[in-house]
Amino acid sequence: MSPSHLSSAFHRRLKAIVQAQGYSCEITLFSHDTEHQLYVFSLLINDERIWMIYPQFLNAKTEAKTQIYAAIEELKKSDVLLLNDHLMVLCDHWFDRTRSSKELYFWWTGKMPEDNAMYTHQGIHNLISETTLDKQLNNLSMTCLNRSIYHPLEANQQHVLLKYFLCFSLFRYIHN
Repeated sequence: MSPSHLSSAFHRRLKAIVQAQGYSCEITLFSHDTEHQLYVFSLLINDERIWMIYPQFLNAKTEAKTQIYAAIEELKKSDVLLLNDHLMVLCDHWFDRTRSSKELYFWWTGKMPEDNAMYTHQGIHNLISETTLDKQLNNLSMTCLNRSIYHPLEANQQHVLLKYFLCFSLFRYIHN
């Protein structure tokens, strides 16, 4: 799914949930890198700010990962990222046979899947990466609050399609 469609769908759902809880919610586009299809939005819920980054992970190679860091550096340089602001990253990916794709689960979560045999059964051979998203964002003064992978598609009524997944992470900016 393109970052544009993913962000629109997520914003609609998030806004409905937030407003149903009786809070005000404002979502604005901060930047759009057309070359890399990277979107950065600002979400303001009452007085809490969450920066939302939507990178395109057609592949899981270094360039795709670098776009996340570049977006955070841009927020820091622009002096809009404030102490205790939250930063969310949401993207999707189809597993392929490249090494970078096989390492993505570990890179994102910092661990292998609990039932790696299910992945292997579906032809997915997860590998351990040299680093993780958490470790790399710690270098940017971000502390991890949540890193998750979701598999929203079902191949049939019997099992979840593991080759497609959504990556979600939430960090807090801890240093100016």
